[in-house]
Amino acid sequence: MDAGGHLQAGLGDSALRAGLTFAPAAAAFGLCGFYWRKLPQRIHHALTPAGFLVAAAAYLGLAADLRSGTQGGLQLQIVLLAFGAGLGLGYSPLVTNALVNVPLSEAADASGLLATTLQLSQVIGVATFGSLFLTLAAHAPPHASAHAIAATMTWLAPLLAVGAVAGLSLARTVVRARA
Repeated sequence: MDAGGHLQAGLGDSALRAGLTFAPAAAAFGLCGFYWRKLPQRIHHALTPAGFLVAAAAYLGLAADLRSGTQGGLQLQIVLLAFGAGLGLGYSPLVTNALVNVPLSEAADASGLLATTLQLSQVIGVATFGSLFLTLAAHAPPHASAHAIAATMTWLAPLLAVGAVAGLSLARTVVRARA
């Protein structure tokens, strides 16, 4: 359960409305993930840390917006656009740049290891933060799901900031590989 769960269980939205609420984030993620290579190559190395910082800020914005227990609006859609764009600009170059120094003879193994690591990380993240959300949402105060999703996103923001710091190391590696 996540922000969509908050919209459905906490605010009574239909599955369609909850899903469509996040359409801007999905569209921004897809477009930025596809077109990031069109940006000047001199900034490609910085996209992962910058994208993750934008996404971290968007998580905090989402937390603040959803904490109120109301059903978003234009402000929520703008934050969701920033969230999707940040993750799209951070994640896609991460996958590409993570393999920059891998010899061609080991590329298939490294690619498989990277994909497996990313998938395992996603499973652990969903389990951890889903458990946090469900634990907090189980309490009875008014707007329990709003508090739960806000707290969950507040914890996710620093985690993305840590990812941005780790991305700086990757950015230095990419710059050295180009030289």
